[in-house]
Amino acid sequence: MSRCVSDKAVMRAGDPIRAAVMYGWGDRPGDEYLAAVRDCLAPGDSVEPVDPERLAGGGFDVAFVTQMCGYSLLPKAIAAAGLPAMCLEPHRGFHAYHTAFNAELRSLGGMLLPAMLPEELEASVRAVRARRALRGIKLLVLEPTTKTKESERRRAQLSVFGKGCLERLGVEVVVRDTTEAQRRADACADAAADAELARWYAEVFEGPGEMGPDYMRKAAKLYLAEKELLAETQAVGIAPQDIGGFLQGPKPGPMPNVTYGPLAFDGYFVCEEADAESLVSQAILYAASGRRSTMGNIYYAYRDQFGALASYKDYTQELTLADCRQCFADNHITISHFSTAGVIPPGMMVEKRYRVRETIPAWPGQAMIWATPKLGPVVMARLDDQVTRLHLEYGEADGTGFGDQYGWYRGRWFIRMRDTRDFATKCLHHHYAIASDSGDHLCLETLLYTLFRLERV
Repeated sequence: MSRCVSDKAVMRAGDPIRAAVMYGWGDRPGDEYLAAVRDCLAPGDSVEPVDPERLAGGGFDVAFVTQMCGYSLLPKAIAAAGLPAMCLEPHRGFHAYHTAFNAELRSLGGMLLPAMLPEELEASVRAVRARRALRGIKLLVLEPTTKTKESERRRAQLSVFGKGCLERLGVEVVVRDTTEAQRRADACADAAADAELARWYAEVFEGPGEMGPDYMRKAAKLYLAEKELLAETQAVGIAPQDIGGFLQGPKPGPMPNVTYGPLAFDGYFVCEEADAESLVSQAILYAASGRRSTMGNIYYAYRDQFGALASYKDYTQELTLADCRQCFADNHITISHFSTAGVIPPGMMVEKRYRVRETIPAWPGQAMIWATPKLGPVVMARLDDQVTRLHLEYGEADGTGFGDQYGWYRGRWFIRMRDTRDFATKCLHHHYAIASDSGDHLCLETLLYTLFRLERV
């Protein structure tokens, strides 16, 4: 896993797949069957015909079953080895001979991959490859260690979540103290920060935007501190507790939110508010689809009534309720994050560069990045804090709303859902990872619900 990566590749494809080929009759799988298996895989992947007793502990990623007819001992061996499996004929289409194998593997609690048609086979192999790519990656969360009930509760929750991620997904969540990033930033030389700022203004930002040079220099130092921590931990994503750890911490200073633009530009996954669940959800979406995602705040408000106001101060409870009714009536949600597009990656934004904006009226003197998100189909995902369930929804981003008169919510993004009321009923949190939809739903859902065995919400 690369530590400092370009925008083109946050996560490498993983090691080559090792495929076991098992056969229901005959001394060995026929040449045409082996050729059909190889056609499903990449040139660097391996294909090994094996006997059932060699399957467990053999380091295989997937099992292909060929020349299958009726009941056999293969489902028991495959289920015991914990391998995902699929039946394959040379024509790469479903055959009635597969039925008994499929039924028995399901009854034993095995992982049966979709394989009725060539496109399903290909999606299943992509899902296996995505699972392999996720194994061993590290994600960094910066959380304060102050002795408060809330911080202790969150640290305990992160411990449970991290254990679940490692056991179920093979993803390691590394937790470090926010004060460590602040200490490293304080020790950073002005010259190093100024050199980084020069790069930012040449590549990442339009300029210092609404903030002064002293603030931007401190932000650059914090960015360099975050990059040090990412390099040390070999993490490919970061989620700092920007509010509790920086704005309200023991040593208040610039929040790290301006740094999220350069970090996203560098290719890292980035989330705000130490949201480890959103961070892991981003990694899952990328592994399955190759699409980077943003973390968005979901609201059932800030629609037409809000958009017609001269000032955010005029937004009454009655108008809020009217906009909530509109969201449920026309099946839309509003995405907004502190007057910005949050931590949107370059591939999702209209502009070529980010802007730096002050977070008024909420936090004068602080800043975040700003960009316009692209419209089109989106996929939204949220992993629960026990790593047992994942909520997956598809929608259509079909509008934006901007205006400085709207204060905190001057940047809004509207997503049409299939059923907003149903989404609100099932929604796990107000933060979701949101990516452009690649359309490869079968690969994503096979990864989530078959290989990771997460429960559908």
